[in-house]
This record gives sequence, structure tokens and C-alpha cells, in this order.
Amino acid sequence: MFCFKIYRQSANLLRSSTALQKVNDAARKSSAYKRPQLSIPHTDHLQTLKTQLFQQRSELNPSEWEELRNDLISKYKHISTSNVDAIIMGLCDGAEKLALAKNYVHYLRGCGLEPNRATIGRLLKIYNAAYHARGGSDTALTVEEQQCILEIYSKLRERYEILDATTCENLIYGLVSTKEWRTGIELLSMIRLTCTPSINAYTELTVKAFSKGDLETGWDLLEETVTQRKEPKCESYLAYLQYIANDAKNFQYEYEKFLSFLEKYELIITAKVAQYIAQNLNATLHTVKPSQLNKQGKCSHCNLSMREIATSDAEYANLSNSFLNKVLIRSDIFQKSTPEEVERFKRYVTQTAPYDCVIDGLNVAYSMGAKKSPKFLAALLANVVKHFRNQGKHVLVLGRKHMNSWPKDAIFYIRKNASMFLTNNLSQDDPFLLYATLKSGQSTDFFSRDLMRSHAFLLGSELSKIFRRWQQEHQYALITQTDNGKVIIKEPTRHLLCTHQVQDTWHVPYKQTYSSNPAEIFEVPESWLCIKFNKIK
Repeated sequence: MFCFKIYRQSANLLRSSTALQKVNDAARKSSAYKRPQLSIPHTDHLQTLKTQLFQQRSELNPSEWEELRNDLISKYKHISTSNVDAIIMGLCDGAEKLALAKNYVHYLRGCGLEPNRATIGRLLKIYNAAYHARGGSDTALTVEEQQCILEIYSKLRERYEILDATTCENLIYGLVSTKEWRTGIELLSMIRLTCTPSINAYTELTVKAFSKGDLETGWDLLEETVTQRKEPKCESYLAYLQYIANDAKNFQYEYEKFLSFLEKYELIITAKVAQYIAQNLNATLHTVKPSQLNKQGKCSHCNLSMREIATSDAEYANLSNSFLNKVLIRSDIFQKSTPEEVERFKRYVTQTAPYDCVIDGLNVAYSMGAKKSPKFLAALLANVVKHFRNQGKHVLVLGRKHMNSWPKDAIFYIRKNASMFLTNNLSQDDPFLLYATLKSGQSTDFFSRDLMRSHAFLLGSELSKIFRRWQQEHQYALITQTDNGKVIIKEPTRHLLCTHQVQDTWHVPYKQTYSSNPAEIFEVPESWLCIKFNKIK
């Protein structure tokens, strides 16, 4: 008995010791991840530094700069002598901190340290901020400040034959603040060697060109901006409109040139630009009124109807013929399908077309949630087919072979009232859908929620525009299904949604805020300007 007790106590002690060891190991592992110092300078901590050191200061003495520099390097593991100067320059951001930023550069050079490109880049952005804050005129920066920017440019060009894109862009920010702003246009060419210039680089140069009255350069930059698939910023438009406001002789011509540009590229201005246009034109005795469109595309102010979308026969033929080679017959399509299946589908379309509407079966079925039962999915698709069948339309339903396992009654109804083509379960539906629609002719519509962005992109810029116009005119989508099985369907918008002229009146849509990547959806803009130019004596 005594031996048994000793054994049990030993076992308990061993278990306790093992547990304690695990706790200690865990603690050691945990402490390995606990750093005694901050490893990342949190925004609030940096803000505290700015408040404590920079508040109401235009300069620090050398010992203060040295202490700050050493403090950051010692406290943060990712900060070293190679990046600390750029981080400190980041603390000096904003137009009001220009004097402090210049003071820090002076300190570095006094220590025999030359600021690196990252530090110089942030300095140039601060110069740019000060330039805009002071009104953006030729004298916004002092002669000395402008000379400093030009010296930075000269030194970098002497040191490097080719500059990286980031450095080029930072130099553009600086150069637009000087008399040598055109040099920034040359730097765009250097950026293009490795990437596409940013919207900010384009905007800075476009605004400068327009404000200096170089309309040709400004328009060239605007055209390049949109051809690079970038949305121009409000500042570019406002710079142009503000300049032409003083040109009484060519005022209407230049304004309509601007509106035609918006129409050509289907660009939507912001409320900020729309407000300026309204104030500017009303002040010059022209007529501008806020407006909205009803479902039929009629203006609430002038009662004129918007122009209908027009795709010419030649444009349609080009789109239809190009689609097969550029979208349907591609290697990544064949990764999910086969040449044999494509040929089988083409033969089927030849035999059963033309259709009035082509439906993406799975896209419709999953419109109200992919986790619905097969019975619900099949019934929803059948109700959409019924909607078009009741209008006497010939419908093609595209689907996948696994749909054969759905409830027989719904699938039977679909097959009886529509043509139905089922691809292999890994096939890509959209190219088949669009091919069948385009092959059927100009009057054929299709039913899908998909925005088809990738297919539009593959067609190239010219055909993509035609494709988008055609898509807006022909795409149906499901909104919802009521409890009694009635489907609510979003019909295509068949009138223009962009700036355009109807008779002698311009209609200009606008949105509330700027977006660098506007959504490609075919929703009617809520807000419009109704503009009529009056003959001014």
C-alpha cells in the first residue's frame, strides 16, 4: 500500500512537472514574439511626435533633429539609417510644414548627409502642396523655392540616365510648381518605359497646361488619360472651364468642345464640376437647369427625350465577326471546354437560331442565392422562360449538364418552351451566351447579371466601346421573384446615359463624388444638367 502511494504521488508530481514545463515553454514562445520596443510606428504615435515636436514650429535645432532621428532608429526595428529620413519627411507632410521640411534637409546636409530619392520625393510633394495651398500661380512659390526644385531635378538627371517611375512622378509634382513645368511632360515618356503614369501625374500636368493657356497640350494630356483607361479628375475639367470663361469670343465653341469630349468617352462629371458649369453659364445669360430622366428617358425640365442608342449595321457586323476569334476561340476557353464542344455549339446555333433572347440558365437560377434547393433553382429558371414565352419569343437557355438532375417537371417545361443547350460541367458560359446572341442578329437580347468586363476588355478599346453600347441596349437581368412566382425583370436601357445633345439642348449627367474606377453598370444617373446656349448679343 505504501509503495502504491509513493507511486501515485510520483506520478502526480511528474504530471505537474510536465504541465509546468509546457506552461514555461509556452511562456518562452510567447515572449519570443513580445518585443520590448514598438516594431511599427503606429499612426497615433507618429501623430504624437508631430504634435510634441512640430506644433507651431518652423524649424528644429540640430540636436532636436539628431535626437528624433536616433530615437526612431533605436525604437523601431524596421527603421534604419536608409529610410529614417523619408519617414521624418513624412512627418512634415502638408503645405504648412514646408519650412520644417526644408529645415530638416538643411540639417542633413550640415551633417554631410545627402537625402536619398525617397526623402527628396516627399519633399517635392510638400512643395507641391504648398504651391496649391498658395493659389497655384506662377509666384505661389518663391524664386528660391522654385530654384531648389530645379536644382533637385538637375542633380538627379546628372546622376541617373533613367529615373524610376516613382521618382519621375515626384519630380512632376515639383516641376509643375515652377516655370519649367513642361519638363514634366518629358518625364511621362520615361514613366511609360516601365508602367502607365498615374492619374495624379496626368492631372498635375493637365491642370498646369490649361491654367497657362496651352489648350493643345492640355487636350493631348486629357485624351491620353482616357485612352489609358483612367478617369480624369475634377481639377482637370475645372482648370479648362475656368480658363475659357474669360474667352468671350470662343466661349460657346470651347464649352461645346468640352461637352463633346464627355460624350465621346462617355465620361460622367461630378457634382462639383456640374455646380461650376451651372453657376458659370447662368452668370453669362445661358440657361442651365437641374433635371432628371423618367423611365422612358424624358427630361423633366425640357421634356425632350434622350437619343436612343444606335449601333450601326457595320459596327454590329464588326463586333459579331470579331467576337469569335477574340473571345470564344482562346486557349483559356479551351482549358474549360474543348474545340469539339465549341463546334457542337456552333452547329446547334446554326440549326436553331435566330433567337429573341438567350438566357444564362445558371446565372438566372442562382440570382437569388446559390444555396437554394434544386427545386427552387429550376422553378425560378422556368418562370423566366415563361416570362418570355408569354410574349411569343423564341428563347435559348444555356446551362450545364448537371442541370439534368434537377426536378423533371421544370426541366421538361423549359425544354418544351425553349431551345436548351447544356455544356460540360466545367465550361465557361459567357462566351457561348454572347456568341449565340450576336449570331442571331441586331434585335436579339440576352439575360444575365454578369457585366462581361473581361470580354469587353479582350475586344480592344474601339470594339469594347461598341460592345458596351450594344450590351446596354440588349441585357436583361433578374431583380427578384415574388412569393407567387412572378419574376420582376430589369429591362435594358435603350437611350444614351452619357452627355449628348438633343436638338439645341445638351443633357449632362453627373455623379456626387469622383471615383478613379467607376463601376461599369447601366444605371440611369439620378442627376442631370439641362443646358441651352442662348444667342448673346
